[in-house]
Amino acid sequence: MAKRKTSVPEPFVASPAAVELLKQSAWTFGATDSPQIYELRVMLATPGVFTPAKADILIPGLPTLDGFLSFVAFRTAMSNALVQQPNAIGELLWQWNAALRDSSLWINFALPLRRATVGTAEIFDCSIGLPVSGIDVLIPAGAFFVRGMNLETYPQVTDSVALRRRVSEPYHRPLALSSQLNTGSGPNKALDNRMYYALTKEYHFYFRGDVNGVERLMTFARDRRIGMGKKTTLGYGQIADFQISLSSSTTTFVLPIFTNSQYALIKTLPYEAVLAQRDRHKADPLLFGNKDFRLLNPIETTGAYKPPYWLRGKQTQVLNYGTLLLLR
Repeated sequence: MAKRKTSVPEPFVASPAAVELLKQSAWTFGATDSPQIYELRVMLATPGVFTPAKADILIPGLPTLDGFLSFVAFRTAMSNALVQQPNAIGELLWQWNAALRDSSLWINFALPLRRATVGTAEIFDCSIGLPVSGIDVLIPAGAFFVRGMNLETYPQVTDSVALRRRVSEPYHRPLALSSQLNTGSGPNKALDNRMYYALTKEYHFYFRGDVNGVERLMTFARDRRIGMGKKTTLGYGQIADFQISLSSSTTTFVLPIFTNSQYALIKTLPYEAVLAQRDRHKADPLLFGNKDFRLLNPIETTGAYKPPYWLRGKQTQVLNYGTLLLLR
């Protein structure tokens, strides 16, 4: 009897027609080269899950504005394309799924954020989301957060143990099951992975760019229930409201802590790019200020510094937010 052949699923491939339709349907924005800094306050209806990697990580991460807006920009293009050609829904959904899994298929739509060049790296001019506790904006500093003149750990952190739908085997009575859920990947992965997340309901971002464009994308995300962070289909990270206002800050990548001689990095950046900024004569004063500095406690790791953050192909040597800088 001949051995039965099993079909091998084809890998995700790009659809040229869908890609072209998405590019034609993308939103356009105004000028982004203004030096004015804006502050974006995002109020969440449900806590957001922000982690730097898909693993059991004890420390919650912080949201990225450029990463979130790039996701929303893709969704706006999808929405417009479906209005123009409803019959192309199959190809568009296939392209969307392919782009989420393959960095070469991701479409970098225009964003209403200023682009800055640091060394050889092109970076969006915006900070990570700073958590708000009570009336205080917390600034990451090493393994802690700065609140006024004090250091403290991330407030109100919980995990998903109480929400896990798992039952352990009875003691000395192993169960013989005909089949088991695959918790290594797919929709059941959350059953076997603990998610550590903060109960923070408000984050502040600093950015330069087209303020009207940022407002349009944030309004689209709020009205279409596009959440921030991971597990948004389970209800996490839903946006209740947001506000944009002028900021008195003079830099978007660092903020002063304790004294005027100490600064904390509030954006993950390429390692070499930060080293290039130490000399004020070579630095972009809009990003770090017109000051010479040295690294006080570099948090060096492997990660991404621009979207899409979730794709491993974007990872490189970076200095994580929370790195401390000391003025010379």
